[in-house]
Amino acid sequence: MTVLTSALEITKLAHEMHVDEAELAFLATTSPDDLRDLRGIVSHAMFSRHESRVKGLAAVSKKLPAAVTAKITEIAMGPMLSARVAAVMDPADAAKLAGHLKPEFLAELSVHLDPSRVEAIIAKLDQALVVDVGRRLLADGHVLTLARFTGVVGPETSLQVMDGASGAEILQVALFLDDTSVLDPLLAGLSDETLTEVVAATADQGEAAEALLATLSEDSRARIASLA
Repeated sequence: MTVLTSALEITKLAHEMHVDEAELAFLATTSPDDLRDLRGIVSHAMFSRHESRVKGLAAVSKKLPAAVTAKITEIAMGPMLSARVAAVMDPADAAKLAGHLKPEFLAELSVHLDPSRVEAIIAKLDQALVVDVGRRLLADGHVLTLARFTGVVGPETSLQVMDGASGAEILQVALFLDDTSVLDPLLAGLSDETLTEVVAATADQGEAAEALLATLSEDSRARIASLA
């Protein structure tokens, strides 16, 4: 069970570092907790890199009309640098700018964001835009990114994003959750038919799925047992 959980953490770390998982194979025997701590260190280091320049770009963007900044962002800066700048912007300014950016660009940008750094921005965004971006991420297979944002956007919005998703897709999001406390309200919002699909998909995940089910409340486990 620990090995499988470590494998999930290595996937998250590879995503954070923008490298192939095979390059981190030497960490396979490292404990999940140590890998989680390492991911936090890496995230902080990558965010801090060129921080002064990023803050300079954020200051310049504040002086320009949002529509102009949006054009510059999409054409010249790209999603990765834009994510870094967004993390240091005033939440109100960032939310206003997001309203001028194309949803498909916001989806690309989201892959490079640390949700914990932009929670205040997301809270100011129109929910329809958040759902739109989330569904684009799902369609592109970015389940890990969706999992990271699930704890920030809340169960209600997450359920809207995953409306129509397959049981396998929902399970993948669940497996990559950092905060499993959001899992019970998510499952509570699923129809019996969808939850049955999720349960069926656990057969391919073995002990990883068992470890996830162990984090659920008694009510959630009882409901799953009745459906199974």
